[in-house]
Amino acid sequence: MAAVDVIGSTPVSFTNAEGAQKVVPLSALQFNGSDLQVRSAWSAGFDPSETITLLAMARARAAAGELNPPPTPPPMPALAFTATRTGPETNNIEVTVAAEDDTAPLEAEITVTVTETDSYPGLASGEAAALAIGVDSPTGVAGDPVAGSGLVVVKKGSTGASAKAAVASTGVLKKATGVDLKDGDGKVVCTLLPRADYKGTGGLSYAVTVSGATFTVSATYDSTLETGTQAPITLQTLGNLPAPVGYLVTCAAPPSGAALPADASVRLSGGAPGLAANGLLYT
Repeated sequence: MAAVDVIGSTPVSFTNAEGAQKVVPLSALQFNGSDLQVRSAWSAGFDPSETITLLAMARARAAAGELNPPPTPPPMPALAFTATRTGPETNNIEVTVAAEDDTAPLEAEITVTVTETDSYPGLASGEAAALAIGVDSPTGVAGDPVAGSGLVVVKKGSTGASAKAAVASTGVLKKATGVDLKDGDGKVVCTLLPRADYKGTGGLSYAVTVSGATFTVSATYDSTLETGTQAPITLQTLGNLPAPVGYLVTCAAPPSGAALPADASVRLSGGAPGLAANGLLYT
């Protein structure tokens, strides 16, 4: 933590061992975290006993609220992230950033990663899964499954062979390649597909868990598991997110302007049918 100035209304006064009065300006002191210290440029001006006395006086005044560090400015919006698609599942997107702190802000590298986990619990059949998750090619007929807006969809026409729940399974999904979810008799409950625009390798997985007579389908995307180089961005290249990150989100300056963000994560919100979730990271 960087040292900061000491704020107060009067200097620190004390009497040294020889009876001499010492008046020390607050500029001779600094806060390092919650601790008061003598600045290195002033330390040679005091002998060890004077330093002890000075700091004891200063810390007593700090405990009384007479000496304080400068007020911390409130965090400001730094970067704005928006989901690349619409739908309620976009609220499951979490963006994480880590920025260099020893480089000029405009040149500092910002590493961005992104995850999303969509979960569809309480499914009793393939038809129930299609209604909850959505399908790859909706009919548009009222009551039929709508287009999926999450990471995965159910292949149209893949349900009906079994009226039972799927058994537990897990796996990594590949571009345009379906996975058959089967019941205990080996019959297909439904076929799970990656979203049509998925072009990655390794970052998209699924899991089926069973609870009683129902099952849960979960799909997880993690940009860090995708193959290939994922270069950092800077404040001057916000539109150049690596493809595995850009699959889920875009990055732009907020209305107040871009700034170097603090290392943090944000869960996007506001996603709904026809609306993309979004979120801000702060300084």
